[in-house]
Amino acid sequence: MGLILIIGFLRTGESRVLIASLAAVGLAGLVFALDALVTTSAEHGERVVSELVDAAEAGDVEGMLQRVSSEASLHLGSVTRPGRPFSAVEESFKTLSGRNRITENWVIRLRGESNDTGGALVFLSCRTSTSGSYGLVPTTWSFEVDEDEQGRWEITRIIFESLMGREPERAL
Repeated sequence: MGLILIIGFLRTGESRVLIASLAAVGLAGLVFALDALVTTSAEHGERVVSELVDAAEAGDVEGMLQRVSSEASLHLGSVTRPGRPFSAVEESFKTLSGRNRITENWVIRLRGESNDTGGALVFLSCRTSTSGSYGLVPTTWSFEVDEDEQGRWEITRIIFESLMGREPERAL
């Protein structure tokens, strides 16, 4: 918009068109600056889940555990199903450095939404090949991410929604 107004000023020479164009350019610059300064809870959630995925791909169990609250639960299929305790999360992560070591991973979707409590809900879909699988296997996940008292963003709930389009019967 500002560029169009500048072109209009160059054609007409009217000072009010120049003022309008400079105001539009300044406003656009302000919007970009504010965007760079403000991080939403959804963006924090996406970052934490992305870091979890990177650690999983590297088989870094400690790196995965650093992104998850010690109070986190693992739910199979839906958040309405009873959650498994943190020890189940830890055991699932440990398999990624052994029998389920990731050999290839394609993130199809990673999208976060801010929720009403100031946290985030992050959706992840990927196609993953492990040392124990036969090719790329599609999975979908949801993660609840919240900020703790120290200002650290961490995963508080993991929902393993589907494995090859079906509700999982057990954790990996």
